Amino acid sequence: MSLTFFLKQNFNKLPIGPGAGKFIGAIPYSLRPGLAQSYSKANKNIKKYSLLNQTQKQDFIFKKTKVLVDHAYSKVKFYKSYYDTNGFHPEMLKNFADIEKIPIIDKSVLLKYSLEDRSITNTKGLSKSNTGGSSGKPLTFYTTPAAIGHEWAHIHSFWGLLGYNPKKILLGFGGRSNVKNIVDYDLLRNKFIVDIYADYDEVKKKLIPILRSHKVQFLHGYPSAIFEFAKYCESDNGELLKLLKQKLKGAFLSSEFPHSHYRNPIEDIFGIKTQSFYGHTERCVMAYEKDEKFIFHIAQTYGYAEIVDNYLIGTSYNSFGTPLIRYNTNDLVESVATEGDILSTFKVTKGRDGDYILDHAHKKISLTGLIFGRHHKLFDYVEHIQVYQDEPGLCTILYTTNSSLDITRAKEMFDATNVKIDFNFIQLNEPIKSISGKVLLKIKGRS
Repeated sequence: MSLTFFLKQNFNKLPIGPGAGKFIGAIPYSLRPGLAQSYSKANKNIKKYSLLNQTQKQDFIFKKTKVLVDHAYSKVKFYKSYYDTNGFHPEMLKNFADIEKIPIIDKSVLLKYSLEDRSITNTKGLSKSNTGGSSGKPLTFYTTPAAIGHEWAHIHSFWGLLGYNPKKILLGFGGRSNVKNIVDYDLLRNKFIVDIYADYDEVKKKLIPILRSHKVQFLHGYPSAIFEFAKYCESDNGELLKLLKQKLKGAFLSSEFPHSHYRNPIEDIFGIKTQSFYGHTERCVMAYEKDEKFIFHIAQTYGYAEIVDNYLIGTSYNSFGTPLIRYNTNDLVESVATEGDILSTFKVTKGRDGDYILDHAHKKISLTGLIFGRHHKLFDYVEHIQVYQDEPGLCTILYTTNSSLDITRAKEMFDATNVKIDFNFIQLNEPIKSISGKVLLKIKGRS
């Protein structure tokens, strides 16, 4: 195991508390063991790329992609077979425009081959990763140490737009199942992590002493989880909310689409700005909000991102363990702006997890449009809405509310006009969460 992954997995096991966090945080990532080289290199590329003209940017992307394609074709059984079958050879890559000749892959294509056949297993310092549990198609792959520092350099570059730097303390709301003592301290990231499965009355008892003695300035995590915490703070309306509002500057939303139903209350209750960023475990595409909500600016220095037939396609510059070249994220997106032939900004039109249901005629109905694109009076009375597809043309709406709301009334406040689907309604005490703690809009089963 590389030093990078060893520290990532074991550093927080050291008996060091938050008092030391400000000193650890003061150590620049460019000097941290296991991260320094890739972090510094990425920062240099970010600055360099911003000064390039269009032709130079194309050349930057082409060279990164060409190195990866040559590497994959010569060393990975899958790529040799797949490219040969599709009539492609690396020698066909002469310039930036030729990138579109590279055959596109997706998860279903990769899963036809074993992990060994699509990887270079003798690459130094590999760590196994996986993704896709929520889509029902888990994909396992190998990550190289260089990917970690590379990623953090990009994250810090756009978190900095809200005034963040690694010396400042985060309060995290993710899906970790090994949070110790309800609120845990992550020394490596200078971050307190809340057990989102715990009762918030218990969370409050742990957090108030922490907030009294530490300057927590930013929230980070799932929009749905931060939303639940914000609503709790609002209803409690006590010292916890007062302490947070005194010091909070912003919230970074990740892993879920930042629906306004979640982010607007977060901003209003805490009096802060939110910033969402786009990324995924495969580390092919990284994008972030800058001036306008839901418009994502692409970091082309992180990986090459493009749109083909409305799908977001990404190439990971650091995937030398399990190469991912022109990988279809299965996210439907819409181009907002380009710089010549280079995609600059996009907005998501449908997520990669297949957020749609089927009507009686088996037509796909977008859940983003159905649930968040209409004005449902139901949202004035509930906190979460989730959808379960019983069968084509039949759907169950699961809703959570702090007060009693009978099914008949819930149905009346749900706008189902012009949709050829029959809806049932069920009230839950709390939303159904994935294994990682996310509140998914569409769930695959009911308990």
